[in-house]
Amino acid sequence: MIYMLGAILVAMVLVAFVVPVIRNRTGVVSHSESAQAMLNDQLGEVERDVARGLISTEDGRSATVEIQRRIIATDRRETLTSTPSGSGAWAMLLAAFFVPVAATILYLSIGSPMIPSSVFADRSEELEVLTRQDELTQRLFLQLSSEENGGATEGWLLLANAYMGMRKYDKAADAYGRVLGRDEATFVEFGQFAEALILQENGFVTPVAERALDRSLQMEPGNIAGVYYKSFALAQTDQIDAAYSLLTSRLATEDGLPAWMESYIAQANFYGEKLGKAPISLADYAPVLKGPTAEDVANASDLSVEDRNAFISSMVERLAARLEDKPDDLDGWLQLARAYTVLGDQDQALLAYRQAEPLAEALPDNDQRKALVRQNLQITK
Repeated sequence: MIYMLGAILVAMVLVAFVVPVIRNRTGVVSHSESAQAMLNDQLGEVERDVARGLISTEDGRSATVEIQRRIIATDRRETLTSTPSGSGAWAMLLAAFFVPVAATILYLSIGSPMIPSSVFADRSEELEVLTRQDELTQRLFLQLSSEENGGATEGWLLLANAYMGMRKYDKAADAYGRVLGRDEATFVEFGQFAEALILQENGFVTPVAERALDRSLQMEPGNIAGVYYKSFALAQTDQIDAAYSLLTSRLATEDGLPAWMESYIAQANFYGEKLGKAPISLADYAPVLKGPTAEDVANASDLSVEDRNAFISSMVERLAARLEDKPDDLDGWLQLARAYTVLGDQDQALLAYRQAEPLAEALPDNDQRKALVRQNLQITK
């Protein structure tokens, strides 16, 4: 099939080149020839006007000279731009024949006409997946819409999450909105509904989205999505300081090191830059990264050195005892390791990091606790 198409293309190219050449050789009147004929007619017309007395002899002579000048100029242009009837025409014919033939031979020798383009193949597979997703979501939508009870809540949430993954935020908001009036709706669904609306508007918080955020925060004060997007609403009304304080206050209440803290800190620094504040970091809010410091240890300054050390050791022992009952507390092991490090007990710190290692390895690669454990185990080896 590919060879037949190639032959057809070669034939089309040959026809495109040969026909104009044949026409030029069979006496087709050129633009220059028609112009000269018109100018000759004008010469005759001038002579007749002089003979009838319509124009003076001097005007007729001037007009005749101008027309003759144009005839000479036209003839000169024709000489410069005309296609040679001999070698030039044959050169065009030879090029029209050999160029596509040479290209075809080269492609057949080094190309792969039967193998589809890898980019096209990848794109075809991607389009097939997208088409399949559209079919499944449309089928689920029709099924839920046709049910007498309005469709199961779990089904609408599944559909909404699928639309979010497909970046069809308007449809996701519609699906989330179907369950907001039900008794089982929680702050999560209100927050997800607001998020879909905000993403649909490229980060702008509409009045409907803000009301959903307020409802979400009313149901669960301090919830992650509600606080985050509420800061957007505040910033939109030039309440930058309030938006910054909202995020930093929520960060201050967190004991562990969840992944969402990085997004909070990045957004808070965005607001802080507008306010002229110094950048903040995870270490400012995450106890795992801060750990007990020398200042924390000095809180028992009224005690003697021996009593102070005993007091600190008892605190560490209580933490270690608690971890024996809750060995899956990754943040607790990291805090214990940091405490031992501050006290200068590297052996116990190493044991704590080893206890934390299997828990940290189960985390995503972008979780800083995983990198923290690996780094400290390498240092203590």
